[in-house]
Amino acid sequence: MKVQVQDREGLFKSLTVEVQGNNVKEKLEETYREIQQNVQIQGFRRGKAPLWIIKAKYKDYVEEEVGKKVADETLKQALEEAKLKPVADIFLEKVQVEERESKVTYTVSFEVAPEFELKNVEGLKVEVPKIEFKEELVKEELERLRETNAVWEPKEEDEPAEEGDLLVLEYEVEEVGEEREKVKQETSVILGQGILRQEVEEALKGRKGGEEVELKELSLYNQEGKEIGKVNIKIKIKEIKKKILPELTDEFAQELGYDNLKALEEKIREDLKQRIEKLRNQVIEDRVADKLVELHDMEIPQTLLRREVSFLIERRQNELKAFGIDPRYVDVKKLTEEVKPIAESNIKLRFILDKYAQENGIEPTEDDIEDQYKELAEQYQTTVEEIKKYFKEQGLEPVVSEDARRKKALRDIIAKVEVVEEEVKNESKGNS
Repeated sequence: MKVQVQDREGLFKSLTVEVQGNNVKEKLEETYREIQQNVQIQGFRRGKAPLWIIKAKYKDYVEEEVGKKVADETLKQALEEAKLKPVADIFLEKVQVEERESKVTYTVSFEVAPEFELKNVEGLKVEVPKIEFKEELVKEELERLRETNAVWEPKEEDEPAEEGDLLVLEYEVEEVGEEREKVKQETSVILGQGILRQEVEEALKGRKGGEEVELKELSLYNQEGKEIGKVNIKIKIKEIKKKILPELTDEFAQELGYDNLKALEEKIREDLKQRIEKLRNQVIEDRVADKLVELHDMEIPQTLLRREVSFLIERRQNELKAFGIDPRYVDVKKLTEEVKPIAESNIKLRFILDKYAQENGIEPTEDDIEDQYKELAEQYQTTVEEIKKYFKEQGLEPVVSEDARRKKALRDIIAKVEVVEEEVKNESKGNS
């Protein structure tokens, strides 16, 4: 096997591999025989057509198939010989088969991890806001419970829509230039939350129940910000509702399963202390992670960046779907601009933690991996057993192990840095 590496733009490499010998010869002969036995050639019984006819008729097909098989079987070894590790998709660009020479030559391209020097984290200073329990948080949580248990009452016919109102909408979308059946759909949305496009929200403000709003030729964009079409939207406000909050009484606490309001407050106080400690640890992790990304300058593999951006957009769109919002009416261009810096930071941090773990011999224990599964189960609101089953079926168990390794590396870094907790000052207007 002969292997040749060529540098390309950015982090792209191309690998040209030449494989020659009996292995190629046997694969060619085997593939021709399989075709000879299974195809029907006019004038011959199945399996009886001369091999020279099969070769003349199926030469291109056989060479393509054999070339791909040889590439699949030898690529791993070729990468090891070249000491290269692709970080994302591998693209098969060219395959050439020379039957007389029993030789296959193929070229693949891919991106590799960026090269960078790991900064010393010993004594690194990271400032974080001081997060601690305060009694006023109990009152805020009680207000949140009131919001959660609020009821929505219809507004009077002459009352206009305001921010915070719940609008029940019937909408119809028509793609400009496309002759398609118009489909009416219904959704509910709280005005002012920024879920709908700004043009739509502005058009709905001040409107009354039963009124219709029509927006012409709204542009739709793809992830790159390129316009991919226009739509006309017709919206009918079927109903406008305002929020009514419950009073804080013993009866309210009993409806939530507590003996009285005092018992509810005590439970809130206990839960808040646990959540604040968890939040404090998360804030420290986030600030240290941000500091690591800030300290390390590196080039990002574009294939990974596109994949991460797509993942973040899809996740955001799924969140909108859960609220009954059609993602088609979300400004994808704006969304892409929002998530791209996040995607870049995520990718940089993974490379930093991977390098740190490698240089410091950090590997996850079974308990570390189990904790990672527990976190995933909590995130996706399912059981640990179901999460394990899914990741095993999808062949994603190594991903869980990698994430556990990175988290362990981050904890090790946090233990070495100086975390300075600072009081958050509340500045009032008029103070000099």
